[in-house]
Amino acid sequence: MVASALCDNARDPGGRNCYPVVRTNATSKRGGVTVAYTVILTSVGLEMAADLIMRLRTSATHEVRVIAVERRSDVNARHFADAFVCIDSWDPQTFAVGVVRVAEQYDADLVLPLVDGDVLALAPYAETFAALGCRLACNRPELVDTLADKLAAYRLFTQVGLPVPDWRAADSRERLVAAVEQMFGLYGEVVVKPAMAQSSRGVSVVRNAIHGAQEYLGSREVHMDYDTFMTRFVDVYDALFPVVVMKRLCEPVHDLDVLAWEGEAHRVVARRRRNTALPNEGHEILDSPVLRDLGRDIAKKLGLSWLVDCDVMFDETGAPCLLEVNPRPSHSAVVPMAAGAPLLDDLISLARGLPIAEAAEPKPALVVPYRTMAIAQT
Repeated sequence: MVASALCDNARDPGGRNCYPVVRTNATSKRGGVTVAYTVILTSVGLEMAADLIMRLRTSATHEVRVIAVERRSDVNARHFADAFVCIDSWDPQTFAVGVVRVAEQYDADLVLPLVDGDVLALAPYAETFAALGCRLACNRPELVDTLADKLAAYRLFTQVGLPVPDWRAADSRERLVAAVEQMFGLYGEVVVKPAMAQSSRGVSVVRNAIHGAQEYLGSREVHMDYDTFMTRFVDVYDALFPVVVMKRLCEPVHDLDVLAWEGEAHRVVARRRRNTALPNEGHEILDSPVLRDLGRDIAKKLGLSWLVDCDVMFDETGAPCLLEVNPRPSHSAVVPMAAGAPLLDDLISLARGLPIAEAAEPKPALVVPYRTMAIAQT
């Protein structure tokens, strides 16, 4: 490996900083030059990103070169990619243009965004990437926008016949109070979610099994009794409207990793979280025909492509309900891969127009994280 640096504004997509990158030799033909299939991963500051990078680089099916992109320069995952680029901007358009320039510089074949904000920023640039001979692993922009808005998503899910919990929309304090009062009277427990929130930000769970308000299992969720919500928390939502008020379902959350192409699901892996609020604490891989069928139905009715993450919970009758579809890989997508599901290999095969190899469904297993050490590549 040969270390180099992005040192001038013409080569630094952020236009501000210069950070070291590492390049490797690669193996496959393009225009008479030997190169690997080059994948750009964005937002590699995620907890499991280094594992994801190493799985890509050690693929048994494809020779892969990984270009890691992040807005910060201090992420550990930078040490495991073939190249690392810091795009020092939180402005969506600036970031997207920076990723386009990285794709052009490294002659990239595929851009795989790992967080919702990156999907939203990059989706409008699909044709720009295509003009460079690079595919963007994003669904169509209008669907991405809909899935990012919980109210719009729930309306779409209801319209196409996907199972969702009972829910109401509220765009004012008066409607919020009325919806919580009605839903609490029906079910005894309700959840309030800002339509545009991510990662449980601004989520309140109203239930009388507790007194006062408390954070839930180390997450951003706050659980409280009915009176506490009405007297102390209703005002919080004045700056967060519109919101969804929904029936609370039975824990834990289940994740569906759905790898699809033009509405056809090629892989569906169902897993149950050990900790509903903290998905990176481990999962149980499930043999669940009901959840696999739901994953196929989601892909078909939404016309999905690429690898997406669906959150599902069950109601008191044992029926699954769709909570949300994240139009990018799960932040814990390495869990099904650790259990033997070749999701990344298959994703690249689909992007290249290649057939997917036969593979058995991963067997039921408990997959847990642990800390380890590795020699950095830089």
